[in-house]
Amino acid sequence: MCCPIQKDIDITFNLFTRNNPKLPQQLVIDDILSIRNSYLDPSNPTVFYVHGFTERAMGLSARTEKNFAKKYQTGNVNMIVVDWGSLCSFPYYAAAVKNTRLVGKYLARFLKFLHNSRVIPIDDVHLIGFSLGAEVAGFTGKALGKNVLPRITGLDPAFPLYIFQGDVGHLTKTDAKFVDVIHTDGGVFGFPNPIGHVDFYPNGGVALQPGCRLSQLSRRDIFFLLQIVACSHNRAWAYYAESVNNEYAFPSYSCSSFDNFMKNECNNSFVEPAFMGYVAHPKHHGKHYLLTNDRPPFGLKFV
Repeated sequence: MCCPIQKDIDITFNLFTRNNPKLPQQLVIDDILSIRNSYLDPSNPTVFYVHGFTERAMGLSARTEKNFAKKYQTGNVNMIVVDWGSLCSFPYYAAAVKNTRLVGKYLARFLKFLHNSRVIPIDDVHLIGFSLGAEVAGFTGKALGKNVLPRITGLDPAFPLYIFQGDVGHLTKTDAKFVDVIHTDGGVFGFPNPIGHVDFYPNGGVALQPGCRLSQLSRRDIFFLLQIVACSHNRAWAYYAESVNNEYAFPSYSCSSFDNFMKNECNNSFVEPAFMGYVAHPKHHGKHYLLTNDRPPFGLKFV
């Protein structure tokens, strides 16, 4: 964080499709040739993925991106991974928080470029963000103004340093027509409050998520203490990644609290479940709860 920010270098847009599922093509803002010479197919839905703190485009949470591979094979999705790794590197968390606004505005500018160039309408874009990436997504939605995104998915949106920012300072349900949020580490690394149209709380939405046992964490890793918490935080993208190829693996139920859910007061056979993840639907609102397995497949309805 010692050097001036160069947005065209520090923020890149990396395209994956059925024609290039492993090696991305870089799309350049205001460069229509980089778009026309790429495998971007305007007839297909477009998903943008924004990674979290300390990551790169091909980092840990890129499993979410990789799980679109089966969908690449049918040719029905453009996956664009936003790489802003040099602006969210360890240990500069406070600087990374500040940079989420900058990255969000730059992504909004790129989306407007695609829209105004008649390449990808904003109405065809689904924006997904993990941790700080979810906050980037929120600022993107805010910066687009009247060009409202159809959907933002927040995967355990970052909580530290956002707690007192108010709705203008973090992801909220006003940032897109439909905002669905998965909470897995509420009150630590992730936002505990409901901030979307529908908020999913697997296993209560807090640490430790099933399978995040201290005995399984490597004490040889210098980030041992961070791993303890990050395991639950990372479950958000792991659950979502699984839902991409197994859309109905995570049925959830609307309930006033996790305690009431565990008392079977909400998940009866007469109540229609809301599916968490890729096929989350705008008709569902409020807080929804569910349980998961402690290892892959995490979904109790894995098919």
